[in-house]
Amino acid sequence: MMLDAVDRAAVTAFLVARHGPALSDSDVEIRPLEGGLCAAVALVTAWLRGGVTPRSVTFVAKFVHGVTAREAAVYRRLSMSVARRFSPELLGAERLGSQRWLLCFERIVPVRHWPWSDSAHTARVLEQLAQFHEERTPDDSLPAWDYEAESVSTALGTLALAERLPHAEVPSLTRTVPALRRVVAALPAMRLQLLAFQPLRGTLIHGDLHPGNVMVRRRGGVAEPVLLDWARARIGSPLEDVSSWLQVLGYWEPEAKRRHDTLLAGYLSARGFAPVLTRPLRDAYWLAAASNALAGALRHHLSVSSLATAAPTARVAAARNAADWLRVIRRADACWS
Repeated sequence: MMLDAVDRAAVTAFLVARHGPALSDSDVEIRPLEGGLCAAVALVTAWLRGGVTPRSVTFVAKFVHGVTAREAAVYRRLSMSVARRFSPELLGAERLGSQRWLLCFERIVPVRHWPWSDSAHTARVLEQLAQFHEERTPDDSLPAWDYEAESVSTALGTLALAERLPHAEVPSLTRTVPALRRVVAALPAMRLQLLAFQPLRGTLIHGDLHPGNVMVRRRGGVAEPVLLDWARARIGSPLEDVSSWLQVLGYWEPEAKRRHDTLLAGYLSARGFAPVLTRPLRDAYWLAAASNALAGALRHHLSVSSLATAAPTARVAAARNAADWLRVIRRADACWS
């Protein structure tokens, strides 16, 4: 998404309000960043020429609109929770119009582009999640969002796409579509069971946890993960966060896939539970993973795998990702049956 003149004006206005009026348009550089499927994200560098010594400031600007505009309220809620320790500091939030906001965050400088080959970093993310999930949060502490209705609608769209897609694109569709039909039909009942599952009952969750939304920075000499993009934070099953993190990371990182059960047991220990992967827990885990698949991940990869204009490498990667999510659907179907 591109930044228009109004966006630049909003960024400059934020800088003037924060650092004073001695700032011209030429003193501000806005460089779009990768990602941000539902929002425009940019790295902003401003040169402040007032005072004895000129200096520069850098931060991340994010323009959110529509349903993602709830992120502004989410960050205000996070500022009152343990998540403030492992989420970016919100420097400012400016309303630009109806359902449109400018959010300004501290810039996170990662220690490495891909830190997840070190399983200690992977485990640390789960430890942070355990702390966050322990908080008991009233349902009205976040902006309203009928996620359950949206998840059913998205799941039906995923099923419709899977049924019309040529199976040559993703061969495992042939044996998975029947299971997909059953899981989509059972999704509301599955989610009710999932949210009531003890001892990991529903709580405030991140809602979109994957390697693209986590960085590892160094602060006070200690490497610590930072969770980004909280726009989909909501009341849900903590296993939705845990399974999203482990399933997506396991696709890219063989060590995380090999240590899957150990990492899951580590999360349980961090929550204060016995690190035992019981059959009910495993079943709930796969229901949570299927819920993530049907929330948009599977539909996205199916769409890219069949997109004629996509690069061949992108289509192959999407087909492989789709096959992974279809395996999750089969596991959930077996557990539910």
